[in-house]
This record gives sequence, structure tokens and C-alpha cells, in this order.
Amino acid sequence: MGNLSGLEQEFLAEPKGEGSLSIYVTHYDQNEYMGYDLHPEDIGAMYFDGIGVPRWESLQANTVEEQTALYWEKFNERMENYPLIGRARDTDEKVEYSADEVRKLLEECQTVASSSTDEKAQRALQKVSIAANRAAAKNAGLELKPSSNAGFLGGF
Repeated sequence: MGNLSGLEQEFLAEPKGEGSLSIYVTHYDQNEYMGYDLHPEDIGAMYFDGIGVPRWESLQANTVEEQTALYWEKFNERMENYPLIGRARDTDEKVEYSADEVRKLLEECQTVASSSTDEKAQRALQKVSIAANRAAAKNAGLELKPSSNAGFLGGF
């Protein structure tokens, strides 16, 4: 573990478990857990504070249905340039990136990071970027799996 950056060591020290996406580098039949998770607040920071997706409650409409439709319209407008980041929107769904897609995911993260000064968004983007860089170096894919704290003993 001595070759890990300070930031990566901070990620490793974060709580893990249910409600998050565990990040794996996938190469053939091998899955290497990065040791840290992408939490719902990380996804929110990337989307709302990094990419600029408006928060649902910030939109005004006459009915909930109209507000929901407006939200998805604005969401899709903002996310149109980030289709790979956009896959990670539900911590209950597994997300897979092929080796070819990992480089594009890394580019999307770099684009968002260069246009955002939000600290939480930057940190979340670093989680994905570190994993994507590791996968790219191995010509491997990435998998984000819903995590569960069942059987997890460390960190509590």
C-alpha cells in the first residue's frame, strides 16, 4: 500500500457498504476491488456540482408531473456530453465499462474536473479517475457493483 497516493489512502479509509457502488478493475475473469466505493453523495456531487444538473427542487412547475418532466429535460441536456458518467446514476444497479470505454470515461471526468471548482465534485471525479487510470494501464474494464456491508467487518 506504500505506493498509493494520499488521496487514494483517504478513499480507502472511508466507510464502505450498502448504498454505494464498489469499484472493480476487470480483466478477463479477474476482478480487482479498488478498496473504496463511490457513494451516493459522490454521484450527487459529480452530477449537481460538477456537471451542473439542476436539483429537482430548484425547478418550478405547476404540477409534480410537469416538474418531473422539466427535471428530466434539464438532466438530459446537461448529461448529453457525459454518457459514460451518466451510467452511474443508481447505486442499486451494476455499471460496466469495457476497456475501450474506460479511456472515454477518463476523458469525461477530466472535462468535468477542468470546468468545476467544487471540492466535492473534484474528489468524486478523482475516485473514478484513479480507477479508470488503473484500468487503462492494464487495458482492462471497470465495474461498479452495488455494495453491501453483509460480511464486512472492517471500519465499524
